[in-house]
Amino acid sequence: MPIVQISRIQHRRGKRTDLPQLAAGELGWVIDEQRLFIGNGTVSDGAPAVGNTEIITEGSSAFTTALSYTYKGYLGDSTPITTSQQRTLQDRLDEYVSVRDFGAKGDDSTADLTAIQNAIDELYIDTDKDDTRARRVLFFPAGTYKISSALKIPPFAHLVGEGPDKTIIKNSGNNAVMVMQDDEGNVGSNIGNSSATTPTQIQITNMTLRQSVAYGGVSLDRVTNAYFNNVKFQGTFASGGTDGSTSKGVTVTNSTATHSTSNIVFNQCQFTKFARLIDLSFNCTNIKFHACDFKTAFYGALIGAEMDGSTTGLDDGPRDIQFTSSSWSDIGQQAILVSPATGTTDDAGPRHIVSHANFYAKTVGNNFEGVGSIREVPIIQFDNDECSSVQDFFERTDLRRSDGSSELNAAPEVQGIGVTTKLIKSQTLPDNTSSATTINEFPALSSKGIVIKYKITRGTLDRTGEFIISCSTNAVGFDDTFTESGADVGVTLTAALDNKDSTAGNETVAFKFITTSTGTAATIDYQTTIIA
Repeated sequence: MPIVQISRIQHRRGKRTDLPQLAAGELGWVIDEQRLFIGNGTVSDGAPAVGNTEIITEGSSAFTTALSYTYKGYLGDSTPITTSQQRTLQDRLDEYVSVRDFGAKGDDSTADLTAIQNAIDELYIDTDKDDTRARRVLFFPAGTYKISSALKIPPFAHLVGEGPDKTIIKNSGNNAVMVMQDDEGNVGSNIGNSSATTPTQIQITNMTLRQSVAYGGVSLDRVTNAYFNNVKFQGTFASGGTDGSTSKGVTVTNSTATHSTSNIVFNQCQFTKFARLIDLSFNCTNIKFHACDFKTAFYGALIGAEMDGSTTGLDDGPRDIQFTSSSWSDIGQQAILVSPATGTTDDAGPRHIVSHANFYAKTVGNNFEGVGSIREVPIIQFDNDECSSVQDFFERTDLRRSDGSSELNAAPEVQGIGVTTKLIKSQTLPDNTSSATTINEFPALSSKGIVIKYKITRGTLDRTGEFIISCSTNAVGFDDTFTESGADVGVTLTAALDNKDSTAGNETVAFKFITTSTGTAATIDYQTTIIA
């Protein structure tokens, strides 16, 4: 190919402040910033505007230069929405923060503690405390993040993973996976000093907090308004093990008269492989566990175990603690154990502890030895008043009843001071039963009142009533108050004590019936409330 013309490429170079208007096609090299520009040319030549256009190089800030993001709507219409604003790509991407942006790897080998803590502090501590724009969600992509000490969680922290056993924070240190800190970085007993903002408005979602040694999951230190959703708390406890005071899934610590833990929600969380899944001794109020799974532990939930009635923070005790719609399994001792009151005031000790609509499997309260173990304990034990079990299901008792075990009531479902309301049951009462026959049995290990609300249907006849039993190990009394729709249904209800295990004393009270001969069986539907 013949050479028609050879021309010299003209260009300029110098500092950014000295960059002139370049001629059409002329290059300008900015030495101090390592950036390259080319002249647009004139409008008459066809250029959209007079000026210089930057050619992207290694030294360019592409995000600052690219003013091209405009929200266009979910349909992907190429026409921008008239009310949307054009923004820099840098501004857009900074709305989303990942721990990977701070150097965390999540590869189960890199030490990620410093990187994660730097990310947390940057978003929630090292910012203008009056500027809420920095309080963005911190995202943990799927992976296993190794730490060797507790992560310190400040006010307004919002940590989100991709789900339990997908995003895993794994601690190998002799401390909890997470503890709380105030907005000045103070932890433990120093939280809230010098008018610092105590931990508040905290959310932890969609991750596993895994403990590699016999220490805790989360320590709730003077925190208010915290929400844990779909979080798995996992320790090292093995089924059949013994108690360990440092192995706690969730614990409350460091309460004071002015700073105590309150308004905490655990929703759809898993608690597994800690000696004590939940340990609440320090003063705290309004803690809710809903739709959670509790399994493989020595104790399920200890409420007030370390109270002494005098030490600040250990004097009043936990209040308003709720366990609802949850399941419990593979727990050697009590699923819920509420300690007795300490202190001198009438309302001292744990109060308003409620179990509602929970499922307690046959593997709870049997010392890991199975149904009928001589070392069985109550599944729920209330050693202080103003507590209740409402519409809970206890598989252990139903299995024992069905296999005819002589140790039916070796340990009751619920024991102590409190109210137990059981689910409605339905049972057939055969015709012409002249000997008193058992409908149901209840533990009589301590004095208690039993209120049975019932409805009996026999052909076209109906009776609605309330059967009240007052019993101890040596005496029983009962009263049957009812209203019938017409004629007598021909059913007599009674109660009697029984010694089923051949030991000294009557440990069982039986709810019994007798029917007349009418040719028709009766059906009884009943709900039981026990005041112990």
